[in-house]
Amino acid sequence: GDSAAGAAALGAAAPVAPVAPLLTSVGGAAMTLQTMLQANPQLSAHIASNPLLANQLQQIAAAASAPAMVPKINPDVQELADHFGMDERIAKQLDDAMKSRTETFDGDMAALWDILETARNPAGLLSVKIKEMQDGTFVGQPKIDKDVREMQKMYRLDDQATRKLAEALQNRPSTRKEDVEQLHRHLETSNKPSARVMMMLGKLRSGESLGEPDRRVAPGSYLDRMEQEKDREKERRLERAAESRRYGDRDRDRGGGAGRDRDRDRSERDGSERDKGE
Repeated sequence: GDSAAGAAALGAAAPVAPVAPLLTSVGGAAMTLQTMLQANPQLSAHIASNPLLANQLQQIAAAASAPAMVPKINPDVQELADHFGMDERIAKQLDDAMKSRTETFDGDMAALWDILETARNPAGLLSVKIKEMQDGTFVGQPKIDKDVREMQKMYRLDDQATRKLAEALQNRPSTRKEDVEQLHRHLETSNKPSARVMMMLGKLRSGESLGEPDRRVAPGSYLDRMEQEKDREKERRLERAAESRRYGDRDRDRGGGAGRDRDRDRSERDGSERDKGE
């Protein structure tokens, strides 16, 4: 009886020692498990005699005590939030909204940067835009179609004017053809076409007609450049014609001299033959 009691006492004291130090370093859940082992010496003795079980128990306790993984915010979203001084809450809201917009992510983010850059209250406006995303009404960076791309190339529009022009035209499908024709007439005479586009955005957005353009051709405008190019091409043609005439005159001069030499040789041969005959 004394030996059994001694073994039980040994099991109550000794087994906890090798298990407890392993658990004290892995957090609150492990501390709870440690308390349970201390209250149940037989379980503690069993675990202490089985290293594999002790190791598995330690891993379970560590996993239970590990802090929950917080999903990281997209770096592009975080950059925008940091730039405009947004708090973590609204950054997380935007990140959640953008996760469902993978196909338009780049265009949407570019549009948000542009929209918030001039906002008096960026956080408030961003909340409105997030709500639009959730409702499916948010319009990100518009697609630059062939008409707008042609105007960008012809009139050397900057990126901001090109993007805003595409956005405005996107909302005027019923008058698009007339709008494009009027835009060409306005921009072809302007030497500050990007600024002219920005000035016309108000009318485009409100559905107004752009009206008649100023027909005076400004120096440096598209029409002015085309006219100068025509003049340069005309000068090049005249220079080529003059050069061609000069080469033609030289060829004739060379041809005439050779003919006179041949006539002189022929005359000398004829005279020599007559002298021999006499």
